[in-house]
Amino acid sequence: MEFMDEKNTEFDLKTGISWLKNAAKAGSAHAQLDLSFCYFEGIGVPKNMNKAFQWSLAAAEQGDPTAQFNVWLAYTNGIGVDLDEEKGVPWLKRSADAGNLEAMTALGQHMIDKEEKAQDRKKGLDWIRRAADLGDLDAQWSLGMMYENSLSVEKDTKEAMIWYKKAAEQGHALSQAILGQAYYDGEGVEQDYAEALRWITSAIEQGEPMALTSLGLAYLDGHAVERNPDEALRWFEMAAAKDYPEALFSLGGMYLTGEGVDVDMKKAIAYLRRAADLGDDEAAEILDSIEGD
Repeated sequence: MEFMDEKNTEFDLKTGISWLKNAAKAGSAHAQLDLSFCYFEGIGVPKNMNKAFQWSLAAAEQGDPTAQFNVWLAYTNGIGVDLDEEKGVPWLKRSADAGNLEAMTALGQHMIDKEEKAQDRKKGLDWIRRAADLGDLDAQWSLGMMYENSLSVEKDTKEAMIWYKKAAEQGHALSQAILGQAYYDGEGVEQDYAEALRWITSAIEQGEPMALTSLGLAYLDGHAVERNPDEALRWFEMAAAKDYPEALFSLGGMYLTGEGVDVDMKKAIAYLRRAADLGDDEAAEILDSIEGD
């Protein structure tokens, strides 16, 4: 919104909002979309989700793809309007047909999740692939997940890594972490410790707990870096502070076996229990074993 410069004075806002309202009422789809955003965020006007929805709807009816996507979001989440997924889907389709990448990805996922016919689910996959080919990060991430975990496609680790890499190159932290671990293990890509560390480090710079854990494991194993249990402990603790189950499990293992630390059953059990509570089945099995003795 052009009137919102770095000064962002009250006068600028009041004047800008006045211009936006006039332009929106005169039928400018661009102004209607901007005004909707202002009501959604409370910029220059009090927050009002219903008005945000109404102005998005006005722009959507004029064919604005972003507004159409926003209308779908509103109906799907009940924001400013009664929740009604059925009413939202036609707007999502119109946005996707107009080339909105977010809508293409969302429509594809909707079809995969909701459609009963295999041919319709296949169309959903095609939508996601089209968005991914056009550079949509979420679509690239989704394809990586789908191929890695056999979600609506046959498992193909190599194909998964191709899409994770595309998302990683756009800065997606979890994709970077997954790709780094893949290079470390040689799964879906040729093993390359230098590449592993490069991608793990990139993910760590964004605070990704999987990457913090991967670097801890590297220091514990002594493969990509010189073995250093003290460093492993430090990285595991950083990831554990984010409640990452694998890091909690690894800390539990270190204190249980005395690897790099003094054996401390109290700490071991505490870490393993936190990991188990967060869904780590292996931690739960070890706890059962300890408590059964």
